[in-house]
Amino acid sequence: MYWGLRRDELCDKRICPHEESGKPCPLDDLQAAERSEPGQLLRRALDLRALLKLGLNPPLEDIAADELYAMLIVEEERNRLENDKDKEG
Repeated sequence: MYWGLRRDELCDKRICPHEESGKPCPLDDLQAAERSEPGQLLRRALDLRALLKLGLNPPLEDIAADELYAMLIVEEERNRLENDKDKEG
């Protein structure tokens, strides 16, 4: 989740130094993680968060417990990102 919110800090595909070195690109690793089962859970949590921000309120019984906990993790990580940005600037 940490690097998902800081994707632009991982690698610029246009000038990726990992291609020449033969090392795996961290952006490719992140994309693979996003396709995994936990990554898909985080995607659903982000989608639910977007619905809530739009003012749409799905019934609580329609939100699985793991999705709710993932939403809490997303919020914690977004707060952490904001704090990091505040410290930098």
